[in-house]
Amino acid sequence: MLGRHPVVLWIVNAGFLLLLAGWIVWDARFTSTWDQLEYEIGLTPDSSKLDEFASTFLLQWKIYLLGGILVVSAISLGMMTLGLTMGARGHRALSSWMVALSLACCWLGLATGWDDMIWVGKRLRIDSQVAAFQPLAESLRTDWPTADGENQALGPFMAYPADNPKTLLLLTTPEIAQHGLTFSSVEKSDQGGIRFQLSGKERGVWLEWHPSGHEPTSFVGGLLEPHFLQRSVSLGDGWFLARYEQSAMAS
Repeated sequence: MLGRHPVVLWIVNAGFLLLLAGWIVWDARFTSTWDQLEYEIGLTPDSSKLDEFASTFLLQWKIYLLGGILVVSAISLGMMTLGLTMGARGHRALSSWMVALSLACCWLGLATGWDDMIWVGKRLRIDSQVAAFQPLAESLRTDWPTADGENQALGPFMAYPADNPKTLLLLTTPEIAQHGLTFSSVEKSDQGGIRFQLSGKERGVWLEWHPSGHEPTSFVGGLLEPHFLQRSVSLGDGWFLARYEQSAMAS
């Protein structure tokens, strides 16, 4: 069953490892695919964080593909491990031990570092579209709305709190970049920074502009919701990508 030499197992396992690594970095909805897979196989009963597009054919196809990659990868790695002790001479050679150990370490690294890889992917995708936000950020810095209203870039919005608005909740979903960066709200910091809460496939992160000498920090929004900074990275020219943990409404 194992054959004389494990080279085919090496190729299959390494190929799926590279495929999965690339998928994690470049697919904006990989996290949604993973969450849905966990839910469908019963690893988590919590459906609150599932993507609203989970029922689409494309996402369902990606869920099955991800499950298949993990199953085949686990089987091929298991067969390599079995061959090290019970296989033919080629399976028990020193080179086989080294390759099997290297692949196991790579899979361990992928399992423990996939959140960092997702972050790198978001940075690469969003960094290329920052220029599209420049005019809007400049407009909001010089003319921040003081009441509910509507403008061409944002569409209709509601401003909170009423006496001194620093949060704009959008009633429609404006699309800034041609290929789909969207946002659902805008926050203005006390220092004059502008925060865009991204939505859609890049939801869960904020694209922010801050004046020189300032950078993303934890904040309480206009709806009294505390946001605790988890991580941020500079994109240059005062722009940052940030991720926050959002808590319950402050008292």
